[in-house]
Amino acid sequence: MEQHQKDEYFDVASLREYDRIVNMTFASENEAFHFFNEYAKREGFSVRRSSTKKDRLHNTIKFRQFCCSRQGLREKKYLEMPDRKRPATPISRCDCPVKLCIKLDPKTSRWWVQNFINDHNHDLTAPDCTPFLRSHCSINESQKCEISSMKASGIRNCQILEYAAQCSGGYENRGYQEKNLYNYTLGHEQSTMLADDADSVLRYFKEREESDPDFFLKYDTKDGCLNRLFWADGQSVVDYAYFGDLVIFDSTYKLNRYNMVVVPFLGCNHHRSTIIFACGIVSCEDNETYRWLLEAFLQAMYQKRPESVLTDGDRAMGKAIKSVFKGTAHRICSWHMDQNAQKYIHDPAVLQKFYELLSGMCSPEEFEKKWISFAQKVSQRVLSRRWLKMIYKCRESWAAAFVNKKMFLGMSSTQRSEGLNADLHSHIKSMMSLGMAVQQFERCLTHKRTKEAELDCKSFQKEPVLQTPFPDLEKSAAINYTARVFRIVRDEIKMAAGLVVNETLSSSMPLRYIVAQTEKAEPQYIVHCSILADNVEKLSCSCAKLETAKLPCRHIFAVLIHMKATCIPRCCVRDRWTKYVKSGFPSDRKGGAFKVSSYLMRYHELNKIARLIHYEVAKSPEGYSRKMKSLKEELQQYEDNHKHAKKCKVKQEYEDGVQASPRIANPKPVVTKGAPKKNKTAYERIKSAVERSRKNKCRHCGHRGHNRQTCKLLRQDNAAEPSPVSDSVN
Repeated sequence: MEQHQKDEYFDVASLREYDRIVNMTFASENEAFHFFNEYAKREGFSVRRSSTKKDRLHNTIKFRQFCCSRQGLREKKYLEMPDRKRPATPISRCDCPVKLCIKLDPKTSRWWVQNFINDHNHDLTAPDCTPFLRSHCSINESQKCEISSMKASGIRNCQILEYAAQCSGGYENRGYQEKNLYNYTLGHEQSTMLADDADSVLRYFKEREESDPDFFLKYDTKDGCLNRLFWADGQSVVDYAYFGDLVIFDSTYKLNRYNMVVVPFLGCNHHRSTIIFACGIVSCEDNETYRWLLEAFLQAMYQKRPESVLTDGDRAMGKAIKSVFKGTAHRICSWHMDQNAQKYIHDPAVLQKFYELLSGMCSPEEFEKKWISFAQKVSQRVLSRRWLKMIYKCRESWAAAFVNKKMFLGMSSTQRSEGLNADLHSHIKSMMSLGMAVQQFERCLTHKRTKEAELDCKSFQKEPVLQTPFPDLEKSAAINYTARVFRIVRDEIKMAAGLVVNETLSSSMPLRYIVAQTEKAEPQYIVHCSILADNVEKLSCSCAKLETAKLPCRHIFAVLIHMKATCIPRCCVRDRWTKYVKSGFPSDRKGGAFKVSSYLMRYHELNKIARLIHYEVAKSPEGYSRKMKSLKEELQQYEDNHKHAKKCKVKQEYEDGVQASPRIANPKPVVTKGAPKKNKTAYERIKSAVERSRKNKCRHCGHRGHNRQTCKLLRQDNAAEPSPVSDSVN
């Protein structure tokens, strides 16, 4: 009885729903489709657009039919395919008769329902499964904009899905599912890999030149294809003017689909953080290419050469530095030298002697003596002799006897470059187009500058707590230096308290002090001090830390404590470490990462203000209803009138821009030094020993170059052993 009453209730409700639909009118075809699609979502099926009829006189649509997505049948030829290679797609069509037909009334310009059939021949979908039907899974234009912004920020697809579900109140309300998101992001990435990839990158940099007068761009072509590219923005030029005493650069691989090598030029700012001066993208790594890069770098930086350069062991890079950066100290990364030595030296005792040459304190004369004994113990193999000859030729670039007295700010490895490479690889994939790779590099650059702004704020707004027994010197250091550098200086002041200072008698300037751990301890350091009108004019120490790291050492602080100084002399404070070093010019830390089109900028501005309004309106149910009704009316008004026209306009502007630009072909894919090569010279670069994969090691004999299955010694041993069967017979 109760079931019969329920059936009657549903029949009445269905009749009322049917009567309401057949008497409806719509302002446009899109409005009718959206209504039918929402109705289908409530019922549990999917819809699609079907046949149309046109007015022959005006060539306009006068009839439209919407149907269930399971309407029709699959053609027989697609079911009987003898040469099929892939599994057949499951059949979804079952000739469902459900449809909604609308017709245009020319007098009122409104669409009225001509026919409506709501009798399915298949089961309807449950409410929690309906969001996965095709017509209910789509990404609208605003969601595409949000997804593109999140992808550009490095957010993964799975995280985008979770965020959208959280904001919309569940996966059924976000409007799209995992497959839609992955299809859109993949299509968006492929659409950026245009045939005019090189042209799009150059157009982007040309726009940067118009907005940034100090922006520098230089590129070169080969056979009509982009071969070399170098750029530096105005803020990088300013940063180099302050912190260009040390430049670190290294080659980075697999950052674009053309296998072009990315060469970022890095430095160290006043917070001891990595700073980016410029970037180059090249197709090869020969001497000519590095010369071109360094000459472009000098041209961008107004011919100002760095005091020192820190690189890996690429020989082509070293030759280019000697010819372009004349008078610049060059140091090879100590980590690469260490890894390289482990490949050719297997005796721990001999390896320890190499470490003494690499980082031990000695004079050039002592180095030559130690080298002779070291080389005799290593040069037993031909490969080792060739390696010894190579590193001895460039000994002034890696041995401590030659590089310790040169200005490298206390750095001995390209760790900063390796750290940037790791950041780039986390955002840039190997199959990215050149344009996307450049944009991601700009975002990495902006991130570095944002971190610098944060550290600037902390240095100016926070004062450190004094900890040493010499508050005057410590406070002077806190006033001058940034927070990170202050901690280093404070440690030197602490260590100066345990040093003994002996003043030597001298009637002339400068004064000479001997500083040691105790009265007659070794080593002893000599500090020279020049005083003019009761002011310290110059201080220097034999450890040369003030010259190499541009920071006063503990020996100088010990002399200042001995002289009862109340502040650090101006001659000991280098501007590059102070918090006021960049106060002369305002900084533009945004770069090109957040510069979007005017259309997207207006969208973001409207969205930012709308969030605040909607947050307040949502607190009240009445306000929510009024606002929702108003927004739906505005959406309906703009959807038909502006959306299609705007798409056509933007597309036409883009095509016009492509045709007007000069045509430069995309780079040709290249094979870099970082990838394995046949017939590769084993001593082309010091770093190559680290990059080459080690040969297989046999588990039987311990030799490399083969495995247990191909080991000749194992075969000989097996052949020499008598078999158990022959023993039993005998």
